Amino acid sequence: MADTGAFSIDLPLMSLVTADLEGLVCTGNSALSELGSLALGGEMFGGIGSLVGSVNGQLQDSLLSSLTSGMGLFGTLNGAVQCCASDYASLDTMVSDSFASLGLGGTLPSTPTAGTSPADVNKWWNGLSSDQRSALVAGEPSQIGALDGVPDTVRDAANRTVLSNLQTQTRQQITDLKNTPLSPYDTEGFDAMQNQKQIDALQGKLDGMNELQKVLNDGGTNGAPQKYLLGIDTNGVGHAIVASGNPDTSDNVVTVVPGVSTDLSAGHVDQYTKAADSIVASAHNADPNQSTSAVAWMNYNAPATVPGALFSGPAEAGGPVLDNFQQGLYATHDASDPLHTTVIGHSYGTTVVGEATQAPGGLRADDVVLAASPGINVDNAAAMHVPDGTSHVWATRDDNDPIVWAEGFHNTDPVTPAFGAHVFNGGVGPSWDPIGAHDYYFDPSSPAMANFGQIATGHYGQVTSPPPVEPDPAWSFPMVP
Repeated sequence: MADTGAFSIDLPLMSLVTADLEGLVCTGNSALSELGSLALGGEMFGGIGSLVGSVNGQLQDSLLSSLTSGMGLFGTLNGAVQCCASDYASLDTMVSDSFASLGLGGTLPSTPTAGTSPADVNKWWNGLSSDQRSALVAGEPSQIGALDGVPDTVRDAANRTVLSNLQTQTRQQITDLKNTPLSPYDTEGFDAMQNQKQIDALQGKLDGMNELQKVLNDGGTNGAPQKYLLGIDTNGVGHAIVASGNPDTSDNVVTVVPGVSTDLSAGHVDQYTKAADSIVASAHNADPNQSTSAVAWMNYNAPATVPGALFSGPAEAGGPVLDNFQQGLYATHDASDPLHTTVIGHSYGTTVVGEATQAPGGLRADDVVLAASPGINVDNAAAMHVPDGTSHVWATRDDNDPIVWAEGFHNTDPVTPAFGAHVFNGGVGPSWDPIGAHDYYFDPSSPAMANFGQIATGHYGQVTSPPPVEPDPAWSFPMVP
């Protein structure tokens, strides 16, 4: 699937250009009787074509059509169009001003290549003029919105454009598929089944984007934190990065890395943006004097199923992407304002976090939290290279979480003493609901959520330990004398 999120031209400004051309036609007709036969021949028409050629091809075609139509109204004389010189100058000024208002008056600066360090991206961005920045956001929103190292308010503006474009594109793809004639020889219904499968997949992503649009629209209202869209695409399972609160201006930033089956669906957008909101509220309860932003980082191709989570490939691919994002938080934050960062991995997300800590220089995070982990492919807490040591590696698992059956899938379980993490109270999820127990950590009332807030704000002494393990009476037998 093409995921350009690209700048497309559908401009009310074009109607203004056309209207001005029509005005020039009237002026030109009047001038003909006074100035005679000043000819605008093929050479001058070619000059206009050259002028127009400096802009986007789609705008060029539309404007050339308008120019041709307007000049056709002048009437032709042996293939030449007559016009007065002053009106040509007016036309030249009008077209140039139109282009300038679009930010397309010159060549856009090239954007950094994939893999460029966020610090270098930020240096590049700060070296641009305000006009260049505006033109890039308007002309290349998908590239700018995806760049770690570009300020978050800029990424948000660019990605909101990308989101709108992707919604329009996906709706059209669904319509095209619904209108695609199916083969009359498809007696087994295979073509119809494949067609519907594509429609369903696109509709799922569109539903997710519509939910994301609602989340963005509701941000900053009714007590909800302002939202910042730091990433969006429909590649693979679809991806989104949504911040509750501005990471660039907050004292603390918490990055939440979700687990199995995470995709660009309405359910996951709702689940993890609410989790981010809850973390912001928990941090505020822990310390009202600090500002905290929490990021729902749904930006890797998570395994679609539990069996798929047995493999490390998705974590190995996602780890460096997470590491780059964390570096970007520091690149765009005011260096004179101390920043405290926490990364919370949930379920298979802990495996992604583990891989990210093995990046050159380690993961840029002051605290790492591993919740409901099946293992992280790292031998122990010391091997995670957290800057301030193993006391800033945290782990938890609620007592009813079925993830216990996946213990050790990816090396040592972080809640075991052998791993060496600081284990804290995750609470007791619902025994009748395995999925609910697995997601209980993000319940606003859970002990885990309260502890997330304490860790995020650096109040480590307030983090609660797990209650003592009590023996299960079902496993008690009378001693045989």
